[in-house]
Amino acid sequence: MKRFLCMFALILTVCITLLFAACQPFVSKGPEAANGVMDFRETDFHSEVYALDGEWELYYGKLYTPQDFQMGLAEGREYIDLPGPWIKKGYPGLGYATYRLHIQTATDQSLLLYVPEIMSSSIIWVNGTEIFTAGHPGDSAEHTVPGVKNDLLAVVPKDGRIELVIQAANYHMNGSGIFYSLLIGRDTVLSHHIFWQRMLIAFALGGILFIGIYHLFLFAFRRREKIYLIYSVTCLVTTVRLAMESNNLFQYFLPGGIGPVLNRVFLLLFTLQNLCICIFMLQMFRVRLGRILRVIYGISFILPMVLICIRSVPYAAAVNWMFLVLLPYGISVVLVAKNGKVGRDPYQFLYFLSLIIFIFFGPLSKTVFEGALFVPGIVPNLFLLLCQCTMLSRNYAKAHNEVERVNENLELLVEQRTEQLNSANRQLAASQAALREMIANISHDLKTPLTVLNNYLELLGDDTIAANEQERAEYLGIAYHKNLDLQRLIHNLFEVTRLEGGTAVYRKDRIPAVKLMKEAEQRYADLVRDNGIHFSAEAEEGMELQVDGNKIWSVLDNLVYNAIRHTPAGGSISLSIRRNGSQAELMVSDTGEGIAPEHLPHIFERFYKVSPERGEKDGSSGLGLYIVKTVVEAMGGTVEAESPPGNGTVFTIRFNE
Repeated sequence: MKRFLCMFALILTVCITLLFAACQPFVSKGPEAANGVMDFRETDFHSEVYALDGEWELYYGKLYTPQDFQMGLAEGREYIDLPGPWIKKGYPGLGYATYRLHIQTATDQSLLLYVPEIMSSSIIWVNGTEIFTAGHPGDSAEHTVPGVKNDLLAVVPKDGRIELVIQAANYHMNGSGIFYSLLIGRDTVLSHHIFWQRMLIAFALGGILFIGIYHLFLFAFRRREKIYLIYSVTCLVTTVRLAMESNNLFQYFLPGGIGPVLNRVFLLLFTLQNLCICIFMLQMFRVRLGRILRVIYGISFILPMVLICIRSVPYAAAVNWMFLVLLPYGISVVLVAKNGKVGRDPYQFLYFLSLIIFIFFGPLSKTVFEGALFVPGIVPNLFLLLCQCTMLSRNYAKAHNEVERVNENLELLVEQRTEQLNSANRQLAASQAALREMIANISHDLKTPLTVLNNYLELLGDDTIAANEQERAEYLGIAYHKNLDLQRLIHNLFEVTRLEGGTAVYRKDRIPAVKLMKEAEQRYADLVRDNGIHFSAEAEEGMELQVDGNKIWSVLDNLVYNAIRHTPAGGSISLSIRRNGSQAELMVSDTGEGIAPEHLPHIFERFYKVSPERGEKDGSSGLGLYIVKTVVEAMGGTVEAESPPGNGTVFTIRFNE
């Protein structure tokens, strides 16, 4: 909010300074003309400038020269208060007249006369000498050559008197006669004031022009947004239009003044400027027009432009049609107000306020204020353009901040993605190492039982070694068991492939615990007892396990076969199912050699073996316990191992009932 207040204070300061420094008149209060005579004999011209206001002689419908007055040919004299058009005397706006004023001074010192725009052609004589011409006044439109300009003229009193005769004719423009005050003063004083005002106006117009060119370059090279192009065109058109305003800078570059063609160009620029402002407003507030409103907008702007370009249409009528552009303004203001976004953003509210001021001040600057202020239209135009520039700058800053934020996030995202890529590379390297290790382990685990199997089969074929049936039976038994080990290894490899590939399917059912243990008794009892190991399987009555009926045997097979390999003859292996709170515990325990504490955290890892020599000896592949943990967790359970030193091993599997 502080930034907004600072911007608002800056814009307001610039506009108020321009209003009071460049637009306010610098004229001192002095005598006024009475009955066509103005007495400056007791007036100080050393530091003051005075307006030639008051009662002038008026000869409407007459074009008199100083010679006509000297010869006594002038008729129809009346008086009119200037400045002001002759229509206030009841005469039509299109016509011609002659003005006359006698000025009395104390000395014959040279003075400077400022001549403003006189609509729409004029000739000025001072003491019988023609000193100023803008166009050529005539008694009809055909005989009148329009031309509008302002100028500074040196006048020298003759015997303390100045006779000022002005012919004026208007058939082509709005206004009639002397609408602005003529000024008189010392050359150094009046020229200083005129130069000061012109310099400030030129500085303001140069600033508007620079802003427009900057935004045009911004549109061309950086931001391809239409609103920047619209704003730059608005600034450029406003600069040229304000330079053509009444009594402004443009006339200095045209010795003949502004004619009817340039006046129509001025009206075109005015309409184009309003079109750009209206489009900018719709773009800024994101207002979408329906088909009917688009037609209304098109007619409101295109029709005045067309009529302005048709020379047969009177200038006054073209000016009246030009005010049709106020209709889109009114519609746009209503649409923006209904949009509901103005009150939420102070910058948008400031722009909306400047727009309202511009809409109401524009017509007033061409009617009420134009005769009293110098280039009055520049203040509301500058206020509006600065507010528009603030809106665009704020939007550009927000977009720039957003880009910086995105860049920061992008850098962070790149770092994160780089870290993820490095992590993926590490995982890939680890996977490749694990793959190589797995291939080596599989090759080794397959090679061991196959080598033993081949050796004993070879012994069976040698009659000198296997000489009797007892030896042959012993060799066949060893080969058979190695074949079983080989089958279990291949089964485990397939099981691991399905588990890690996500192709394993689980169909959980409620299986009675007693039934499961009876089947385990039938499945393992003979095998365990053939190895000289005591076996038992029991379960509490009424319990059920919610498990896959096929996958549970993969778990029990690996646990029981592990127990057989590591339990010596005379030991025992037991399976039991009991209730522990809301969970069912399946325990597989043995009285074997147990597992050292340093190996317990790793026994469920894939291909982990307590020692390679032991694995070769007992045919372990390091996959059984990995399969147990993976399958149990897939069925919603947990598994843990306990192995007190010298007291065997207990595997506890827990399932929810």
